[in-house]
Order: sequence, then structure tokens, then C-alpha cells
Amino acid sequence: MSKATKPMTKAAVYEAVAAATEFSKADVKKFFEALSEIVIKQLHKKGPGAITIPGLVKLTATQKKASKGGEKKANPFKPGEFIITKPKPASVKVRARAGKAFVESLL
Repeated sequence: MSKATKPMTKAAVYEAVAAATEFSKADVKKFFEALSEIVIKQLHKKGPGAITIPGLVKLTATQKKASKGGEKKANPFKPGEFIITKPKPASVKVRARAGKAFVESLL
């Protein structure tokens, strides 16, 4: 298996998909835009928070609450010392898990 030096650019992906499916590059671009809109709606906080792209990957979004900070915790690197935690804003963590068929095709 040879390794490419650089990953494909967005334009190269559009061109490769267009060549494989015999659609125009404009149609392929519209498809990817529509797919990204669907994924955003599904992963949004008002959506279900998960979507499966058949044959490839399952994406899940988890809402993480904000932390206040100012707590005193033991420093794991220097026993006996304490550190004061910093506040963190609320965030969204997106996790991607490869589908079984996709993983098996890579082997």
C-alpha cells in the first residue's frame, strides 16, 4: 500500500466523485452542500444529536455544560500540590465512529 504525500483537496474530492458517478462537478458540489446541511440539522441541539452516513460513519454530538472553575484539585503531576481549575464555556463535542463495513474495507 503506497501512501500519498498530501490529502485530497476539496476540489479534488469533487472532481473524483464527479468522475466516478458521471455527474457534473456542480451537481456533486450541491450534493455535499445538502449533505452538510442535513448533518448540521441532525447534530444541532434541537435535533436528535446523531446521524449515520450509510456505509461510512456515525456522527454523534454531545452537549458539554460550562464549568465554574475555582475548585481546588490535587495536581496529578506533583503529588501534595493543588491547582485551581479554570472556568470553561459550554461546548459541543462531535464524535465520529467508523462503520463496520468501512473498517473492514480498509483491512
